[in-house]
Order: sequence, then structure tokens, then C-alpha cells
Amino acid sequence: MQSIASVREQQRHDFLQAEQMIIAGDDQGYKALSTSLETYPLYFYLQYQWLSLHLDQTRQIQHYLSKTRKPIYTAKLRRKWLAYLYKRGEWDVFVANYKPSKSKQIQCRYYWAEYQRNYKTKALKATQKIWLTGSSLPKDCDALLNKFTQSSFLTQKLIWQRFMLAAKARQYSLAAYLQKKLSSSQDLNNAEAWLKLIKNPQLISQTGILSAVSKSQRADMFTYAMRRQVSADVDNASLLWGAQKSSFALSRAQTHKIERAIALQLAFNKSDKAYAHFKQLKQLDATTRLWAVRAALSENNWQHVQQALNNLSAKEKVKERWRYWQARAFLQTGQQAKGIAIFKKLARERSYYGFLAADYLQQDYALGDKPIIVDEKNKIRLLAQENFSIVSEFKALELNKEAQQFWWQAVRNLKGNDLLTAAKIAQQWGWHRVAILTVARAKYWDDVGLRFPIDYAEKIQQNARLQQLDTTIIYALVRRESMFDETAGSPVGAMGLMQIMPQTGKQIAREINYPWKSKSVLLQPDVNLKFGTYYYRQMLDKFDGHFALAAAAYNAGPHNVTRWLNFDGDYAADIWIETITYKETRAYVAAVLAYALIYQSRLQSGEKRMSDFMRDIRSKVTMDASARVN
Repeated sequence: MQSIASVREQQRHDFLQAEQMIIAGDDQGYKALSTSLETYPLYFYLQYQWLSLHLDQTRQIQHYLSKTRKPIYTAKLRRKWLAYLYKRGEWDVFVANYKPSKSKQIQCRYYWAEYQRNYKTKALKATQKIWLTGSSLPKDCDALLNKFTQSSFLTQKLIWQRFMLAAKARQYSLAAYLQKKLSSSQDLNNAEAWLKLIKNPQLISQTGILSAVSKSQRADMFTYAMRRQVSADVDNASLLWGAQKSSFALSRAQTHKIERAIALQLAFNKSDKAYAHFKQLKQLDATTRLWAVRAALSENNWQHVQQALNNLSAKEKVKERWRYWQARAFLQTGQQAKGIAIFKKLARERSYYGFLAADYLQQDYALGDKPIIVDEKNKIRLLAQENFSIVSEFKALELNKEAQQFWWQAVRNLKGNDLLTAAKIAQQWGWHRVAILTVARAKYWDDVGLRFPIDYAEKIQQNARLQQLDTTIIYALVRRESMFDETAGSPVGAMGLMQIMPQTGKQIAREINYPWKSKSVLLQPDVNLKFGTYYYRQMLDKFDGHFALAAAAYNAGPHNVTRWLNFDGDYAADIWIETITYKETRAYVAAVLAYALIYQSRLQSGEKRMSDFMRDIRSKVTMDASARVN
């Protein structure tokens, strides 16, 4: 009698053979072999592959979609099948199997199918909603839109509404196309003025630029152009605002939008005028409340910092970030006991703000590690569940992309100890990113080994030595960038362990004489680490050896950091980091610096403190002058 292990091994062998038959088009051989795999956990995946190549098998596909409880693969198959049905004009079957979608392309296909089935009124009426977008619609919408634009369902009101959406989204070509569909001379005049302001919002400063515009549109145009001007040149925009705001019948909301934009842009520019503008706002939202604190920090006025902190909501006040600044404000205004009391509580946290507080108190960091204890019986029970069996089989067959994709279905409904056990399983499999994200679902933060893995040690150490960098910083960058997933990719195209953009990688390859073949080399850990450490070294050299500035440049680009150094005098590093314009970069820098200290503890190397990363930041003017002297 065969053992369970040997049966499973035979099934894996048969599965791989069946896959080859599907690829070869051997349907007869596949059908004969697949019957023996009906009890195999990946049988559904085999069916998916075969059906994807046999989209004419309506009955079998419908059965698969209705009976298979694997949302990832039923959704994939449905998309492929619907595209096939649409291309063949099988409208009845398409409509019967359509599922509501946010995709404009799929919506257009559905309503075109309904139009073809003679439900024309339903289709054209629904197209009104599809029409109202500030961007161009997919090519698959062309046939439906052609009928729609010739029908009475497209009104001048709808044309104007879409024109406004396109104008405010700065989609000039689309707006210009829509202008041609307007019929009234007033709408045409209004549209012409909008098109001019889209191209050149500075025209708002010219007297009479809106003379031909209807009164109902003038205030909206002025508000739009002013907000664009504020982003481009806030000082000139402020002067223009003072000179012209009484010339337009602005609503309270429009006035607030402009004054809010001015206050925020001044704060982004670290202007000492910013806080006064926040004080003048009639109301503060979450963004302006927080940026009022940052504006006060930028001007180094601790009374203003205290006032701004008092305006925060109760929920905001208890966050680590604002407790830290409350403590700093107390200390700077002579309220030592209150400040130290907050720092003592903060210093118990394993975090950026906790480490800053510990430095002030001159005490050790809170680096406590409480690994998750796994009950082996519970682990075995979990792995025996159907979804985990599927993940395990994908992994056994080295289909790691499919395995990790399916993982999220396996853990979707897990809670408590089961979720923690799943995180430890992922860790044991070397799936660091999956483990980190899974344990985050459980909101368990104290398994330091799981959350801060040590991997690729030889390559990291080798490249750190080559670039004369602290190994812990490289670990921190890798942890923040990819969570040690060598296949990681970002929405903007960054790749690999240290998330290198292909264009940056190509440039680095030229500089170090590396034989660049394609961007795929960035998915090779040794290449990615070589390029990433080289780039970070460049950033460190460019910004006077300042770790925080180099980290900010690694995330947001050196051009942005140079722009953020456009101020007079010097800045305390914690204030500079807090007032970084980009939310992502603020969080990134704080995380990398904290992670470096956590890795220092894990690797038992070095004696750096957060203060070593936090020396004062000099302005670009000061750094340039120093460079000339040297």
C-alpha cells in the first residue's frame, strides 16, 4: 500500500506531465491523465490552465466558475472568457456571465453587448455615467460612445460637465476636443478661457482676462488659477490674492481653498510666514492642523508649536509623533517635568520617536524581542486546511509567485493564534515579506526576528565594505524597500531588493562598467545590492555624509532633497525630517534610521545612537559655500 507521501509525489509528477500536455495541445492525453488528479490540491489550477486555452468550452467554463471557490482564478478565467465572448460577438452569453466591474473598459463592453441585444435605451442611459470622466476612455468604448454622441442622451450639460472634469485634471487635449462639441457662444467663451488658464495660469494676473466669461464661471476660474499659481510661486500668488480677491464674488469655500493652499505651500517652503496664515484660516482640517504644527516648528517658535499642538484632535494627540513634539515643546518652554514624563513613556517604544526620547534621557533603547511561540499541533492543523495545502503544493512545485498570491486567500479569515502561526510558517519558508505583512494583520509587533530578518548577509556585507557603508544601514534600506523580497516591484517600476528604477540602474551600469542587458538584471539579488549600495553611497557623498538626507534622497530623489534644503541657516534634524513635504518620505526616513538601530542590535555590531544620524542639517547655501572653501 502506497504511503500518503508517495501518493502525493506521484500526483506532483502527473501534474507536471499534465501541464506539458496542455502546452503541447494534447487534449486526449490531458483528459486521460487529469482524471487521476481530481483529489490533488492543484487540480483546480490545472483546470484553469486548460480552460484558458479552450475558451469555447462554455458549459465547462460555467461549471468551473460556479463550483470553484478560488476567487483569484475564477476572476482571471472570467476576464479571459468575457474578452473571448466579446471578440466573437456572443452577446447573450457575455451579458449572462458579466459581473459588475470598476473597469471602464469592461463597463463599455457590457453596455455595448446590451446595445447589440437591442437594449439600446438602457445602454445609452448607462453611458452617461461612463462619459463623466476627466480622462480619455479606453478604445473599447469607441463603438458605444459613437452611438451615445449621436443620441439625445448626450446633452450640452453633460458635455460641459466633462469639459470641467478634463480642465481641472489638466487634460488639455481632451478639454479642447470637448470644447468643439459645445454649442452656445457663452459656453465656447468660457471654455476658451479655461483652456488658456490650463496652459498658463499666470494669465489670471492680467486685467480683463475673464471679461468675456460668464459671472457664474469667473470665481471658479480665478480659484483654479490661483491654486495653480500658489504651487508655482506662492509669494507672487499671495500678492495677487491680496490685490484681486475683492474683484471676484468668491464663496466662503473658494476663499478658504485659496487661503488654505497659500498656508500649506508656505509651510512646504519652510517660510516663517506660514504659521500666521494658518492662524487666519477660519477652520482647520486634519491636514492643516498637522501642518500648522510643522509651520511652527519651521520657525522654531515653541509657543506657536504649543498652540498648534493644542488644536489637534484627541486621537491625534496620543500618536507617538505628536507626543514627541509635545515633550519637545514642554522642554523648550521651561516645563521640564512634563517633557521628561512624556519622554519616559515614549522611550519604552521600539521606534524612531522612542529612540529619540531614549537619547534625550541617555538610556538604553527598548529593543525587547518576544518571538511568537508556535504550537506544533496547531501548525499541523493549519497546514492541513485546504487553502494551505494548495499553497504548500504551489511551493513544492516551485511555483512561488502562485503560492504567495494564493497565501492571502489562505489567511483571509484567520485571526488570533492562527494568524500568528501562519506568519511563523511564512518566516520558516523564507517568505520574509509575506511573514511581515501577515504578522502586521495580527497587529503583533514584538517578534523582532520575524519583522527584521537577516538574509543575503554575505552580499550585503560585501557591498557595504566595497562602498564603505555601515551594514546596518543597508539592511534597513532593504527592509524598508522590499522587505527582503528579491522579486518586489513598485507601481512606478522600481525593482528588486533595493527597489532600483530601471533608468537609474542603466545609469549606474554605465558608471561602474557593468554589462547591462535588460532591466531584468535588477531582479538578481547580487546585482541589485551592488547597484543599490553604490547609489546610496552617491547620495551620502552628495549630502555631506548625512544619513537622513541620503535616505531622503534615496526615496524621493536628490533633486527634491536639494529643493528641501532651500532655507536660511541650519535646522535641527528632527525638525527637518518632520517638515519634509512628502508624507511617504517623512515616514521612510524615520523608518530607515530606526531600522538601522534595530539591525545594529540584531547583528550585535556597532554602538551608534539615533543622535549619530541626527546632526544639524545645513542649508544648500551653507553646504555650497563650505564646498567652495574646501
